Amino acid sequence: MIDGAKIRSARAARGWSQSDLMAAMRTQAVRNGWTLMRPDSLRGAVSRWENDRHAPDHHYSRLLRAVMPELDRNERLVGEPNVAASVSAATEDSLHSVLAAHVDSCRALDRRFGAPAARKQTTAHVESLDMLWRNTFGADKRTVAYAHAEAASLAAWQDLDVGDLVSASNHYAAAKLAAARAEDPVRLAHTMGEEAIMLAETGRVRQAVDQVEVATAAQQLPTLLRSWLWATRAQIHAGANSDARAARRALTRAEKLLATTKTAEAPELPFLSHNPVHFARWSGHVLALLSDSAAGPVTRDALSQLPSDFVRARAAQHLDLAQDALNGQRHAEAAGILSASAESIDGLGSVRLRRRHRLLSGRVRSPAETV
Repeated sequence: MIDGAKIRSARAARGWSQSDLMAAMRTQAVRNGWTLMRPDSLRGAVSRWENDRHAPDHHYSRLLRAVMPELDRNERLVGEPNVAASVSAATEDSLHSVLAAHVDSCRALDRRFGAPAARKQTTAHVESLDMLWRNTFGADKRTVAYAHAEAASLAAWQDLDVGDLVSASNHYAAAKLAAARAEDPVRLAHTMGEEAIMLAETGRVRQAVDQVEVATAAQQLPTLLRSWLWATRAQIHAGANSDARAARRALTRAEKLLATTKTAEAPELPFLSHNPVHFARWSGHVLALLSDSAAGPVTRDALSQLPSDFVRARAAQHLDLAQDALNGQRHAEAAGILSASAESIDGLGSVRLRRRHRLLSGRVRSPAETV
């Protein structure tokens, strides 16, 4: 088994970033006719290998040694685990990749086509993982729990998007239980943050604020997740009109934390879409809720950079632009944005977006009424 420190050291000695290593692995795999996992899965795997969370299996050990010969199997470290431990760790990593890929596919369908397109598949996967956890032993049990926590949280978010609050609550409970089974404070904090949004949107603002505060206070959370939690807090305050100053403070805190985030954290948190572009999108939303005139420029800039596959997120941004126009008494502009976005929102089947679209449309006055 290749030690994670050796992979990291060999890469650093060549002056490579993790992306450089991945590119070299891809070139070598094509040259040798070897299979290779998807780029997003590979990025996560490389990060796990280097941090000794999992060990590369035989196939990827061979590929790593082909790319960096100094990792030759004869240069093992003293005290390296025995063959049985190596096989167990490799199996665990392979299982993690399989389960993570399944959740990733549900996540991709959800953001591109909306919750209705992915919800049945996600829910079925959650049920399958729960059954798998009950019939699995050893290290695999914790690996399954990791995936179960992510899948259940995703299912809950999809439930919330289509307006099924009972299923959303049940799935959030399942996600928190799975995170506890995995002894993973990261996935637990993420689930609590997402659930807090649901609590706020259903009128339980104080409970939502308390819950996201508890999540943020957890120890050993990645900086990227802490930034996301502070942005969540900003959204809760702004959406409930509970405390505009608290919303702005939370948004500022989220921005400062994001600026100090290490790039290696992102692959370890595939359930987070949180980078400067997504933060700008989120900021535009919060500012629109606060009736801040900066919302429009911030949202337009973020919209111009947001990847096209984030279809639901882009639809939400158009609603932010409509809200900004209404805040500025530009009713004709708002009406045009709402009219243009209606078909896309209907196609996504998002009850949350439809509700917001309806509320904003109710604020639009005809040109005669604005004179």
